[in-house]
Amino acid sequence: MKENKCAYFQFLALYKSQGLGANSDGILGLSPHKDMSKKKLHYLWSLKDNGIIDHAMVSFSVTSKEMGETPYALFGGYNSTQIVGGQEGLKTFKNFPNWLGTWALEGQGMTYGDKPMQKPGEDTSYPAIIDTGSSQLSIPPDVFEKIRAEWSAALPDLDCKSDKTFCHITQPCEQVAPKVKPVGFQMSDYVFEINPEQYLYKSDEGKCYFVIHKCRLPGKNKNLFLIGDAFLRHFYSVYNFDSDQVSLGINLHSKGKVSMYKPGQRPPDLVKTEVSEEVQADVSVEQITV
Repeated sequence: MKENKCAYFQFLALYKSQGLGANSDGILGLSPHKDMSKKKLHYLWSLKDNGIIDHAMVSFSVTSKEMGETPYALFGGYNSTQIVGGQEGLKTFKNFPNWLGTWALEGQGMTYGDKPMQKPGEDTSYPAIIDTGSSQLSIPPDVFEKIRAEWSAALPDLDCKSDKTFCHITQPCEQVAPKVKPVGFQMSDYVFEINPEQYLYKSDEGKCYFVIHKCRLPGKNKNLFLIGDAFLRHFYSVYNFDSDQVSLGINLHSKGKVSMYKPGQRPPDLVKTEVSEEVQADVSVEQITV
């Protein structure tokens, strides 16, 4: 890390805010700006241009309170010791172009157990928006209806109507998990598989909620995968603004809970690799907790 110093740079300011929680101070916007004439207004590029970081890059380790870890953002690089398999466990993808102009992979397919809900190469692919500012894990309506039918077949008392967003059932999640199957998302020629325990949420009312839900955005925006906190808490994510690439790797705190592999190469026992002790070297970084 270079010696901390003040640097002059311009930025875009919000003059009105709505919906922020009582304990929120504000919003730090890091989404890519495609207009290169406004590059000087971008926070990360300004940090790089002023010599505070070496790379226009930010990475996130997202957590939830039961994980017992502090979430953080790392500016200028990434922490390979936070990733299962270290640097080798981090897979890099070209940003998938989309009409929202934000970070995305190509949502090519989805499976429930070994049954396809969306067939790669046959069914329509959709942008999979990678959104660190969202808690959601929403999927296109046509894909959701297929997986909802599978859940309902396994759980006849499943309620997908009384709550406008989430399916739920009045049973402990510990009893629900063995009755449902892992969900796999094929994005940009890689499969990210989540076990049932990771997409079920235990509420205070004694209900078990399914956090995977139907995308309800208006117009063509409904045909999106919205990949938010429910997914990203398990995968360390890196956003490289210089190369327009996003990288994902299994976060160390989720080892054994999720998996990632090339299509057709699912490990029979999902054996995880040991964590590498290697740390990305020779980069200047700034870290903040979030």
